Amino acid sequence: MRVTLTDTERQHLRQLQKRRRDDDGYVKVTVILLLDKGRSAGSIAEDLGLDDGTVYRYAQAWQRLGLDKYLLLDKYLLHETSTYWGLLPSTGLAALCRQVEECLYTDVRAVGAWLQRHWGVRYSRSGLTQLLHRLGFSYKLTTPVPCEADAAQQATFLAEQLRPLLEEAAAGQAVVYFADAAHPTHNTRSTRVWTRTGQPRPLPTVSGRERVNLNAAVNAHRPTQVHLHETACVNAQSTKALYEIL
Repeated sequence: MRVTLTDTERQHLRQLQKRRRDDDGYVKVTVILLLDKGRSAGSIAEDLGLDDGTVYRYAQAWQRLGLDKYLLLDKYLLHETSTYWGLLPSTGLAALCRQVEECLYTDVRAVGAWLQRHWGVRYSRSGLTQLLHRLGFSYKLTTPVPCEADAAQQATFLAEQLRPLLEEAAAGQAVVYFADAAHPTHNTRSTRVWTRTGQPRPLPTVSGRERVNLNAAVNAHRPTQVHLHETACVNAQSTKALYEIL
């Protein structure tokens, strides 16, 4: 379905979009503006969390308004009853999206409890699960990432320091080892939470200093050559002991 707007209509809709930012009318106006840009109904539905039928319904309602459509649009937006999204207005849906993106929820019941406290609405477990799916969330494992990792510094190290060393090692002029300490059985573990579909959900990880502490180094060009040193704790002395083994 294609909607073609005049410059005047487009300007009035932009103004109306700003006024309707905090209510249900915002989505309806946005659908019309996106159709005017040539977007397909399917892509609009996916980006806004709607179904295709809702997009077509908004477009047909716009076309039915005739010559005075932008003058009557306020009335249409104000009085049309929302049936697809159910209990929450657009502001509540936006708040729900922010809450799920900012906090880790391992159970949909906790999301329901938050909605009941802050918006006074109650969803069944299955109903809220379906709503989260429509909003673009899915239930999947978090992605463990080092809590102090700096991608820019890592890239600089790889280009300026590690690459020349590996070239020397490949030429037989040096031996490069990758060394690190490990603390088995004591670390953050990923679990499933509600998060945006298609996007990873980082979970900073930390390691403990209990039970087994291992210092090890592996030859960069011969991965089967591993040197392992078990120690009571990881400190300068245990690291020095590993270097002596090498």
